Amino acid sequence: MKRHLLFAALACAGGASAAPTVDDATVLATLDRAMQKAVVDRDPAAFADFLTDDYVLVVSNSRMVDKAAVVAEIDAADGVMTVNDSHDLHIRVHGDTAMVIADLHQVGRNGDTPFDYWVRYTDTWIRTRDGWKCLSGHATRLAR
Repeated sequence: MKRHLLFAALACAGGASAAPTVDDATVLATLDRAMQKAVVDRDPAAFADFLTDDYVLVVSNSRMVDKAAVVAEIDAADGVMTVNDSHDLHIRVHGDTAMVIADLHQVGRNGDTPFDYWVRYTDTWIRTRDGWKCLSGHATRLAR
């Protein structure tokens, strides 16, 4: 994972660099996959680094969840995520703002209850002096 994050950090960094230029959509796809991997790896610090301080997630039941609550769920004792894979990414970049729209397959358990479901999400990313950061997300359960 550190290799992915290093690649993403180099790609996002501005200024003079020996690293090859990578287009924003490729950078955002790399960041998205690394962010999903941080969930499976139960790495709240890595996950938090992808988010702005004022990040908010809106879930299917309309509940809004702030950054602290989302990050706290990453390594909660009663839950385990074994699969958290994004599919069919659609990335739109407009200047310093981008949207990543994709389907996410999630498999794991909450306590003793297993789950296996899909969600469609829309993440809004902004370019900051530290690279791309996720400002907000919206996730809706899919019937599959």
